[in-house]
Amino acid sequence: MSTDTFEASKGNGKDLLAPKIILKDPRARISATSNRGILISALAEFCWYMAGSADLDFIRFYIRKYPPEGATGSLEEAYGPRLIGTGEFGRSFNQIERVIDRLRRKPDTRRAVISILEPSDLGPGKAEAPCTIALQFIRRRERLHLVAMMRSNDAYLGFPHDVFCFTMIQELVARSLGIQVGEYHHFATSLHLYEHDQDKVSAYLAEGFQSPTFAMPRMPSGCQLANLRAFLAIEQSIRGGAITSATQIKLPEYWRDLALVLLRLADSRFKRGQKTLEGNFSNISNGFYSNFFIKRPKTLPKAPTTTIIQNRLDLGDADANKK
Repeated sequence: MSTDTFEASKGNGKDLLAPKIILKDPRARISATSNRGILISALAEFCWYMAGSADLDFIRFYIRKYPPEGATGSLEEAYGPRLIGTGEFGRSFNQIERVIDRLRRKPDTRRAVISILEPSDLGPGKAEAPCTIALQFIRRRERLHLVAMMRSNDAYLGFPHDVFCFTMIQELVARSLGIQVGEYHHFATSLHLYEHDQDKVSAYLAEGFQSPTFAMPRMPSGCQLANLRAFLAIEQSIRGGAITSATQIKLPEYWRDLALVLLRLADSRFKRGQKTLEGNFSNISNGFYSNFFIKRPKTLPKAPTTTIIQNRLDLGDADANKK
């Protein structure tokens, strides 16, 4: 697949036209390397979406330079109100709950679609527009597949977060339906890399082969919407400084571990000291998360030139469903 050059308001770069990326195991949604350990920032963006928030102060607690530069208040193109329908900017329809309901009533439906991009986003005078067009959920053979359609996708900054957030939503919907997680298909009209990020990409590639992408812990069986709401309430208290200790977090193990990841960042932001940070984080149950906070070598032998294909399905769900 060949690349082409482009000029844009955010800078010049190169892009691929209409590539498609498939994850056989959507829980293998993130990797930990010296330069690109993005667990906290990706998890924070997921929280921002699922809270239905457009508040820039929310996301900038975790990602201080969240764009657009100089903007304050609420971000009109934010995904949260479009997904959850909290009433901000006139949006009051929860598209995730609608998708779950539609798939329950008609498992073979092809109408389980979340629309992100709106016609008004493309009107004259709009400085920004969502990069995501839509998310379509397809239920086949008791597996939930997700197709993400992007009009534009930053390969270095946007793509890793999009994959994380969208596959988390995919798993959440699958658990609510009581079925297994299928494939994740990511389709971008323009998958691009800006010139100003080229040095960062070169540093990332120079690491060599750190480790294969590995799967996050499995979300618990059954509908998780109530647990998600409780987790989001804990996140708000962590961000606001009301929760300072792991002992204050009362959640099921899966969601508690995610909250402890966020508490680690808050301990750092509020300068509570390394002893407090390490003490709180030592309460985490799953060692998966520790991989993102260990020192890694900056360079390793270069990866093989062969193509790496992800070929695992979420087979653990099948075993769980047999019980």
